[in-house]
Amino acid sequence: MSTPTAPAALAFPTGGACTNRPNLMTPNPDDTQAVDAAIETCLSCSAYVQCLAWITATPTDQDPGGIIAALTETDRGLPTPRRADPDEKLPDPDTRRCTRCKTVKNRSEFYAHQARWCIDCRRAYGRDRYHQLNPGARHYEPVEGRTQKACPDCDQTKPLKDFHRNQARPDGHASICKPCLKIRRKNPRLRKKQPA
Repeated sequence: MSTPTAPAALAFPTGGACTNRPNLMTPNPDDTQAVDAAIETCLSCSAYVQCLAWITATPTDQDPGGIIAALTETDRGLPTPRRADPDEKLPDPDTRRCTRCKTVKNRSEFYAHQARWCIDCRRAYGRDRYHQLNPGARHYEPVEGRTQKACPDCDQTKPLKDFHRNQARPDGHASICKPCLKIRRKNPRLRKKQPA
């Protein structure tokens, strides 16, 4: 982010969390995750008040752009330049370009109501966001070639044949083995490992 000529009364703040990280503070406006990360960086920065005073006193024609003092260019009243449609210049009308992974895919690989990111990117973002908010959450292992699974009730690793099939689960099998599930059904209060 280039530093314009600062107003005479105020100097450009230094020592902030964005120092030497220009890419962090100039995210793609369509990437909401990157914009949120830049705003959170500003709000947690010790130089936030100085940056807010500086950008408030800076003339519009000298605004460097990007996120400053947790304010976007729109918040600061800057004119929004027209951004090219990601689907422009695509030869096939049945294709779209994902703005996250930049890959050209068939329109069937996009949700109709969320057409900017492809389904794979939406799922990856949701999974990453979930684990960001829940650091202790379990990461599921890849299903390919998997023959065993750990049961959280009995703390034993058992063959997949000892688990009921459940297509709602990421690996296609229930999370609890058949014997433990039978114990749970008899007494729902028994949620943990049973004594031998």
